[in-house]
Amino acid sequence: VLMIACVNVASLLLARGSARRQELAIRLSLGAGRGRLVQQLLVETAMLSFAGVAFGLVLREALAAAVEQIQLPVPIPIRLHLSLDWRVTLYAILLAGVATVACGLLPAWRSIRHSISPSLRREGRMRLQRGLVIAQLALSLIVLTAGFLFLRNLWRSTGISPGFDVRHTIYADVNLPPQEYKDLARKRVYVIQALRELTALPGIESAAAARVIPFTAGTRFGGQLKLLDTGKTVNTFYYWNAVSPDYFRTMGIAIDRGQTFQAGADAATRPAIVNRMFAQRYLADRDPLGRMFRYGDNKTPYVVVGIVGGTKNLSIGEEDQPQLYEDLARIDNDRTRVQFVLRSATPPATQLQAVHAALRRVEPNAGLEVATLYSSIGLAFFPSQVGAALLGGIGGLGLILATIGLYGVMVYSVSRRTREIGVRLALGASRRDIAFMVLASAAKLILIGSAVGLLFAFFLVKPLAMFLVPGLQPSDPVSFVAVAALLALTGLAAAWGPARRAAAVDPMTSLRYE
Repeated sequence: VLMIACVNVASLLLARGSARRQELAIRLSLGAGRGRLVQQLLVETAMLSFAGVAFGLVLREALAAAVEQIQLPVPIPIRLHLSLDWRVTLYAILLAGVATVACGLLPAWRSIRHSISPSLRREGRMRLQRGLVIAQLALSLIVLTAGFLFLRNLWRSTGISPGFDVRHTIYADVNLPPQEYKDLARKRVYVIQALRELTALPGIESAAAARVIPFTAGTRFGGQLKLLDTGKTVNTFYYWNAVSPDYFRTMGIAIDRGQTFQAGADAATRPAIVNRMFAQRYLADRDPLGRMFRYGDNKTPYVVVGIVGGTKNLSIGEEDQPQLYEDLARIDNDRTRVQFVLRSATPPATQLQAVHAALRRVEPNAGLEVATLYSSIGLAFFPSQVGAALLGGIGGLGLILATIGLYGVMVYSVSRRTREIGVRLALGASRRDIAFMVLASAAKLILIGSAVGLLFAFFLVKPLAMFLVPGLQPSDPVSFVAVAALLALTGLAAAWGPARRAAAVDPMTSLRYE
């Protein structure tokens, strides 16, 4: 965006230098050196740059104060501190110096050159200005493409199912006092008591406990899995969780085959429930239900008792991942953090206070956080929201700057061709022909700028692939076509004013022009 702004200002300074041609020629004839004139023009540009930086810093302070008040849609409290320090100030001042040179050096040099040689064709200046406009359009198309990709990413992500019910569920995060819950048996007793209290609440259909609730945290394991029926060893990498038996019913996760965890199961094995991806990737050579395997150094073998649908774990746009669940009551739980999920027959928001009170009765000294499950997964949409807001805003700003640049060049072009337009009108050209001529000139610039921008955007947006939901590719032609169409419509709209001005030229006045 800074590059677009610099190109914009440079284009306007070129036009201004052309208007000051006579003044600069007089200064030269009175003995001013070329270096002194270039210095004068650069100082004038520096005044613009530093005034812009000063205004930008003031605007930054106002925006920072507003942004600090925003409550981020994440399950943990985050406070933004956007105070300005000397490094940011120094960076802004250095940018002002860079912008001064970028915006002013070439226009200053060309202004001096044309003042020395008035006979030089003005078409050369117009070619440079047109080239600058093409660069603006190309740059704005690149940032617009990135912004549009994230807008589409946000739109798609809101329509993706996380694999569980977020509309009728409540999430509770409990942190037990560490000194009082060192013993594993006491933790298990607490979970039983808490589930009893929660399920007794009016309107609560079911409740379950879990080591991890999706989107609040994630535990991944990787290693070798040995199948006991074939002796085959498989390298695995999967999400792991430990849950109570009612977890799948409460979360709305379908059990495709088998059953959930049962009380009084055989102590010689460790019951495990896997999702479809785990079964397809690691157990596909035979019927996965009932298969036994050992993982790592565990001496007690696992037995698959159920197969369930997959869920998202950390982000809404992630690919399907293998998952394995164990019975929470049968693991050596080394944490004092327990998470609960509840299914409510009434709107979940109306049950938050009752859930909080029930958990407080079981353990008054525990740290509690209770929220609807829908609000607790806000972090899943956060990257898409930030990307859409930032890149969409930057793309919009770039489009505005490019539109201003195109408008300025077309106005200057019309004013420079006033006499030519008068001759065309005097020789019989219609005002519609004149307007079409100006619009065609603008369309040519837009077409070239779009082609250059699309070429660069195709390669520059590829690194964004890691942030996009499955099925949406950075090279998606829909994004490129939509952005190019938006740029074309905006550019032609900017050229419409100069085209109308050209069509309204009075032939008699224009023939006396200059």
